[in-house]
Amino acid sequence: MPESLTRSLVLWCVDWSVMAAADSTGNPRTTPFALVERGLLAFCNRAAAQWGVRAGQRVREAQAACPALVVHGYDADADHRAFENVFARLDELTPGAQVLAPGLCALRMRGPSRYYGGEEAAASRLLSLMRELDIDDARIGVADGIFPAELAARRAEPGRAVIVPAGTSAGFVADVPIDELPATELAGQGPLLHRLGIHTLGQYARLGVDQVRDRFGPAAVRLHRLANGDDPRMVEPTQRAAEFTLHREFDDALDRADQIAFTVRADADRMMAHIAEAGLVATAMRIELRDETGDQRERTWLHPRFFSASDVLDRLRWQLQGAGSTSDALASPIVSVQISAAALDDRAHHEEGLWGDGVDQRVHHSITRVQSMLGHAEVCTISRTGGRMLRERQQLVPWGERAVTAETAAPERPWPGALKGLPPSTVFERPAPVTVFDRDGNIAVVTARGTLHAPLAALSTGGSALRLTAWAGPWPVDMRWWDPANRRRLYRFQAIDQTGTAWLLNLEDGRWSAEGRYD
Repeated sequence: MPESLTRSLVLWCVDWSVMAAADSTGNPRTTPFALVERGLLAFCNRAAAQWGVRAGQRVREAQAACPALVVHGYDADADHRAFENVFARLDELTPGAQVLAPGLCALRMRGPSRYYGGEEAAASRLLSLMRELDIDDARIGVADGIFPAELAARRAEPGRAVIVPAGTSAGFVADVPIDELPATELAGQGPLLHRLGIHTLGQYARLGVDQVRDRFGPAAVRLHRLANGDDPRMVEPTQRAAEFTLHREFDDALDRADQIAFTVRADADRMMAHIAEAGLVATAMRIELRDETGDQRERTWLHPRFFSASDVLDRLRWQLQGAGSTSDALASPIVSVQISAAALDDRAHHEEGLWGDGVDQRVHHSITRVQSMLGHAEVCTISRTGGRMLRERQQLVPWGERAVTAETAAPERPWPGALKGLPPSTVFERPAPVTVFDRDGNIAVVTARGTLHAPLAALSTGGSALRLTAWAGPWPVDMRWWDPANRRRLYRFQAIDQTGTAWLLNLEDGRWSAEGRYD
């Protein structure tokens, strides 16, 4: 363990992401709860883990193990914003902390240890703060460097601290079982390491770095370095997004969007310059407006890259005008405006490549100019979301907003009847009327038992009938069966005609239609 490593403290709020999401959705913290990202469970709480639910499972597998499991899509931005409130209180108590991840932060031990009279006293004060903030399970680790301090925090009991004496962190790390490592550090190596007889970090550290690289790949070299006590990270204080805020009160209420934007332009320029001077970029901005009646409107805006001062002013105008309006006149005059950075990132993560990003920049600049002229909701991108019918799975998202993806859109819904596999390349604006004939020459029908009266034979799209060379179905789709007024029941088929064109066909209320075509 290099002597240059400084004493570090890591604070771990167990199950933070799940707890914050449960609180924001009104679910009790004792409810089995999980968050989904890209179709797999990213986080789950202990109530869910008791039923055998674990990160990495598919939603249906987890719900089969725990029928009461509540599942929501993981929103990383909301997670960071929620932890910002905790971090603000922590920063007031012990300035200079660094957020490693939502629910996990580090700080140098020297200052707090001197101020509170020792490492144990400092850890005790921080744990008391977590209890004041209603965080059920917070744990602390103190050691020589961030990595051993995090391992110590993960070995602590709820509401307690593990303090590794100075100079002994190497031995502490060597004794840690590899199963106790965070999944992000282990990188899927666990089962293989056990089969090779490697059960602790000390045994892993004794492997040669070339052996590790050849056997496990370049990603494993970092863990090997950490196991040998070679952690180059130093605690770097995190700049709080709340530190970059502009607030303007107007002596006389203003009733035009262009007036307000012009009034705050200089302040916006200064705020964005301060963010840039700190080596950061703002990827989300929060705008709060208060009118002369006392009503307050607030919204958090996202950006496909990061905000400039002109981008901030565009969002301010759009929020003042309201969705779909291009008029500068306001229904109710505004008496105050507050704009703050809701999410910050290191500028190095957004630097151009060696040869620049010219095409992307020009496209972004052009689209932004058009959007600025027409209005926020007038320039959109299209993306896929959850749903049963093809049109339901398409959504228009204003340029600059983050799309709700198919993996995060209501993942707790199984979408029975949804089309599996690749969707048709052409989706009709409205289902196109067609006629499908069976082998007897009659219009094909489905019986009360959900089976075809006779096999499909031909398809007519308005001209001559095309012979069907292959088909599959029927697959029933029964929507809102509990609501007689809005119930919808149909049968779906896939078919290939004699020209090789494939179709997605629907039979609803005795009428055939084509929902899409596989070109």
